[in-house]
Amino acid sequence: GANEILQMAGRVHGRVPAGEVTILSDRDLKFEELRPTPPEFQLAGDAERVAITCAAIGVDARDLDLPVPLDRPAYRRAVALLSDRGLVENGRLTSYGREVEALPVERPWGELLVHADPELVPLVAVSSNIESLHRMTREERDLHGVVVNGSDHLTAYNLYAEAVNQHGYLGEVYGLPRHLFEDGLADWAERRGVLVKAIEDAALGTASVYRSIELPLPKQLPYASKELRKQWADLVARIMPFDLVIEERTADGQEARVSKSSVAGSWGAVAGNLRFFADRFGVPRAGIEGTTIPYDLVRQYARLGEPRVVLAGNRKQQRLAVERRRIYFGFELETEMEPLEGPIPEALRPAAGDLLAEALLSGEVVHPDAGRLRRTIALLDELWRRSGGTLADISPDAIRRLIRAQLEGMASWDEFQRARFQLDPAALVDQATRERLEALPSMVRIRGDAAPLDYEVHNGEGVARVRLREGQAKRLRTDDLPPLDRPLRFAVQRGRHAPLLADTIPALHAQLKRAPEREWSGESGDGRGGRGRGGRGRRGHGKAGSRPGHRR
Repeated sequence: GANEILQMAGRVHGRVPAGEVTILSDRDLKFEELRPTPPEFQLAGDAERVAITCAAIGVDARDLDLPVPLDRPAYRRAVALLSDRGLVENGRLTSYGREVEALPVERPWGELLVHADPELVPLVAVSSNIESLHRMTREERDLHGVVVNGSDHLTAYNLYAEAVNQHGYLGEVYGLPRHLFEDGLADWAERRGVLVKAIEDAALGTASVYRSIELPLPKQLPYASKELRKQWADLVARIMPFDLVIEERTADGQEARVSKSSVAGSWGAVAGNLRFFADRFGVPRAGIEGTTIPYDLVRQYARLGEPRVVLAGNRKQQRLAVERRRIYFGFELETEMEPLEGPIPEALRPAAGDLLAEALLSGEVVHPDAGRLRRTIALLDELWRRSGGTLADISPDAIRRLIRAQLEGMASWDEFQRARFQLDPAALVDQATRERLEALPSMVRIRGDAAPLDYEVHNGEGVARVRLREGQAKRLRTDDLPPLDRPLRFAVQRGRHAPLLADTIPALHAQLKRAPEREWSGESGDGRGGRGRGGRGRRGHGKAGSRPGHRR
């Protein structure tokens, strides 16, 4: 377009005699008629970079009509991460976010630079411009004297520091200070197994970082001493801007092993960059390179989560307790339990009431009224399901609200144990309605066999589910079903497996054909007990059996 041609001409104008520009093109151009046009706005890069760019200009990428489709889930996760780390608030960069975004490095390194003490600035500035120790060195390398066991970052930094201290000097390029190198660098790189280009790229990036933070570029660089290593590990553990792996697992449980070329430890916490690849069998894998973080630093900078009220102890010694989970950047390290003796703190009483209400409904809590309450709840639940969900006063949510209301103002475990809980079916369902619902059939006859009937509510609609044995299900036809006041659904028990569920007879037969034979053998739902077609046991082994539902 016109913009590109005008830009090319502008770059050389004034740098050649008489400002003469020659354009070689197979297009019919009239340079004098070219006019600049508004540039097209495009977002590129990974989701995190896009999120930072959008926050910097105060827009939401999801509201834009982009020429390239936006990966919305990744963008949403990136915004959540940046917000959690304090870089973005209400869709815009915070002051901390603007400091990080202004630095010419990736976001994790920018965060470290903002928080780094002066003595750590050289380590962060250099390391932020080295892609990885693996890509910096050849397969055959000599790291003697520079290796920092447990840290790929500092080992790579030491290599650059040695190159600068032994073969570099502080010079200028286009008037800007930069580390330049003598001819001996090539021999040093050959001996060490280091790529010269990685050293030169790091020199260019390091100079850019020092200009951004307005500090003079040092002539010599300190090596990563023992004290600097401790400070480095503390900085990384405190800020933790990198991917984190503990015991070779990510926070979401994915396996991620330390890379073969890494000098980080195989066990413990490793902070660095995850690299995804496929092994020789095509199985997706993940590897990590970075810095090993000692467990004492992990515990030091882990935070306690919000308190949560739970039931603790066995049924004979059951009590309320407060549970706090110790969390370190997505990893749950441990759970701390503290018994709630005496009055429940005011802030925790609503949560305690909700917990006790659910425990009463499920029968998980010990209470003098628990057995009677559970039987009453089961009766009301059966009536609600038989009504097809039309009796709103005895729906599960309504019963939960009734129980929760009786817990209002409960201030301690002892007070809960002394309280009496009441649910009166007669007050909730009138006698005529109850008799009508209880008169509904609990079983149906299919070809003379009895089949239990369960009442359910699905998406606000009442249905009846027939529980069948395998033999009954295979022989079932539409004209075998008796008429009912609601749609019929089907279930076939598969031994210890979850039952097969179907809404229609064709769907049921299709599932029976797809079900593996081993799911039925030895524990068939039709009562055969793994015997042959005739229902008889093997010769000489036990008595002959009979097929259920048929007289002998």
